Amino acid sequence: MLQWFGTFTHHVFALGYPGIALALVIEGLGLPFPGDAVMVLYGYAAAQGHFTFVGTVACCVAGYLIGTGVAYWVSYHFGPELGRFVNHFPVFNKRTMMRTTRLIDRYGALLLIPGRFLPGIRSVSSYVAGFGRMDFRPFLIYTGISAILWCGGWVAAGYWFGENAQLMMHTLQTYFAYIAGVVIFGLIVWWLARYSGAPSR
Repeated sequence: MLQWFGTFTHHVFALGYPGIALALVIEGLGLPFPGDAVMVLYGYAAAQGHFTFVGTVACCVAGYLIGTGVAYWVSYHFGPELGRFVNHFPVFNKRTMMRTTRLIDRYGALLLIPGRFLPGIRSVSSYVAGFGRMDFRPFLIYTGISAILWCGGWVAAGYWFGENAQLMMHTLQTYFAYIAGVVIFGLIVWWLARYSGAPSR
């Protein structure tokens, strides 16, 4: 992985801040792209003085919001036609789409926060939100919160631990998955506690 970082570094430095934003646009669109690994690289580059930490995080968040916004807008306006098209791609397989749809139906836009830390859900959640006609305002708010946490976390990890990126990434991916799992479990418990005893109409 570190060898891949070295090859990619040249292109990152050549494009500057726009390259950071562009990379996260690709990630936001849900395309196969190692967004977390790339943000670790950006954080490490910021620690070496090639970028500023704040500028790097800002470009990551802006790029990711653009990508997710485009995914939401396209799926919102083209709906079923787009759904049939994206199902041909492995990352948008029917099982993942259905599971994400069920979770969003249950928890609404709130799922977008922990969902951004789960690779499968992260890739399709913007499309599912569009297909489900979620209002844009809550979509933007919760996606923005998750983007700040997700991008800030990975860039900070690269900034402080970049020299041990391979080990650090494996550890953080595990912890992020656990944290997201705990959050989703907590949401399920909250939902059950709130609605299981509600009187039927």
